[in-house]
Amino acid sequence: MSSTPRVVAVVVSFNRRELLAKTLAGIAGGTRRPDTVVVVDNASADGSADFVRNLETPLAIDLVCLESNVGGAGGFTVGIERAVLDHAADLVWVMDDDTEPHAETLAAAVDAWERYAPAPEHRPTVMASRVEWTDGREHPMNTMDEWFAATPAQRRRAAAVGGKAIRSASFVSCFLSGDAVRALGLPIADYFLWGDDFEYTTRLARFHDAVQVPASVVTHHTKKFGTTDVDPGPRFYYEVRNRFWLYGRGRSLAPWERLAFTFATARIWARTFAKSTDRRTLADCLVRGARDAGRPPRPNADVLAGVYPLRPVPDLQPAEEFATGEPFSLLMPVYDGDTPERFRRALASSTAEQERPPAEAVIVRDGPVRPELQAAIDDAAAIAGPATSVRVVALPENVGITAALGRGLAECRHGIVARADADDVSVPHRFAAQVPVIEGGADLVGSAMEEIGDDEAVVLATRSVPTSSPEILSAAPFRNPICHPTAVFRRAAAEAVGGYQVVPAAEDYWLWARMMAAGATVRNLAEPLVRYRVSGGAYERRGGLGAFARDLVVQGQLHAGGFITGGQWFRNVALRAAYRLLPTQVRAGRYRSMVAPRR
Repeated sequence: MSSTPRVVAVVVSFNRRELLAKTLAGIAGGTRRPDTVVVVDNASADGSADFVRNLETPLAIDLVCLESNVGGAGGFTVGIERAVLDHAADLVWVMDDDTEPHAETLAAAVDAWERYAPAPEHRPTVMASRVEWTDGREHPMNTMDEWFAATPAQRRRAAAVGGKAIRSASFVSCFLSGDAVRALGLPIADYFLWGDDFEYTTRLARFHDAVQVPASVVTHHTKKFGTTDVDPGPRFYYEVRNRFWLYGRGRSLAPWERLAFTFATARIWARTFAKSTDRRTLADCLVRGARDAGRPPRPNADVLAGVYPLRPVPDLQPAEEFATGEPFSLLMPVYDGDTPERFRRALASSTAEQERPPAEAVIVRDGPVRPELQAAIDDAAAIAGPATSVRVVALPENVGITAALGRGLAECRHGIVARADADDVSVPHRFAAQVPVIEGGADLVGSAMEEIGDDEAVVLATRSVPTSSPEILSAAPFRNPICHPTAVFRRAAAEAVGGYQVVPAAEDYWLWARMMAAGATVRNLAEPLVRYRVSGGAYERRGGLGAFARDLVVQGQLHAGGFITGGQWFRNVALRAAYRLLPTQVRAGRYRSMVAPRR
């Protein structure tokens, strides 16, 4: 991501040319304009498409004309796909055609997003504007209360940018993280209308922050001031079917959230029936919606077949052809907890001592470090030798391993990236063995590794790994099949699925899982090519309630992302609970027996 986020607006329109004109005029009149505006015309019959084609505007408009009306859900699916695949959006700004942005709408949202955290990986995946009606009152249809289950830290972060923590947002001026879209895919087009924005924003924000920014304001040009729970008419069918889908089949909500929202929805429906003058229609919609929710939503490609050639998101393109001897980048983060001696040894073993050294080493200094370690970092070019150019990315504050890796990945200049930690040792022929596998068409390759302590000549244990793609895919739902310090990968494949994202102690596992789900070709070499340093207290840190709590987050994210089933989630959680709560000595012995003790 560049220092200035690339914003792509997505506007979905159907037979409301006059309102669409207000929407585009509002976007064009902003103190900050989006880089591109994708306008999706949902088979309008009122000349909306011709109006956009002939519009004189400073906006760069990408007009998409659909041959049939696929509803708001289908339209936003198409628009968001184009935003991330054709226009490389960092932020996707979505809105209906009855939304009128104000002069500071975009500028205020981007300012809040940038100030929220220095690293994009720590910023909200969803932001929402304040939505007003034509008279300036907050619109009850789009009112967002502060999420009662937000953590104190989430509340503080939101308040620091003048916002409030929320759980969901409507598609009436909503900002979506481009990397979150690449990681978790598109809206569900089969929803057609109603509830698609709730499902999608709760999916993107289930494990991340979501914030409303009151300084970002839009006007919602509805005919009436009020909510949609009075006499929705035949459209109530979509509300019923989609809510049954969401609460029964969806993965955007935690189990307890499903119960809470089911109760809230039941209350709203009861109020809707009580106020309606056409309860027969509502009853018919309730029966048909519940019945039709018995089948799952159709895949997006099926819904849009013959209407739009939808591409998958994430979109993992076939591996590009790499020439033999392709230059590659080394990515190594370092922070104040590392030691100068081990950093020097790790860097030398991954550069100057390699039979096939990297063309560049990108060293990410994660925050300030003590003078002795800084001196070692200053010597990096001399340590790496003449075959490897060295660039140090010095972050002003510690942002954590995930954000440091994300920043470093963005700085890498070559299409192949090799990982190394600042205290491990790579064997001299590591890259000579691994990089040709990537050149041969793989997207990701790891290897076995040996565990060492202070004396790298003494091997404590050997972590064996599954080697073939079928074996790796079979093991992946149950454990991380790729040892991160051994990984070499195609940069484009990692970026296509959203790159590194924050998951407690499992940013690598989550990245590999998304790559594999997108069809990446994955390999492991059976030979240990890295000596992984096990520091004092490692087995203590692998146990306890804190470690198990992190396991729950990781497994929940894998399940929500569709990478593991409910049964696999239960098995994984049960086994990890038993392991984490073992006494340290027993845990250490059990761990070493699992990874294969040294011979």
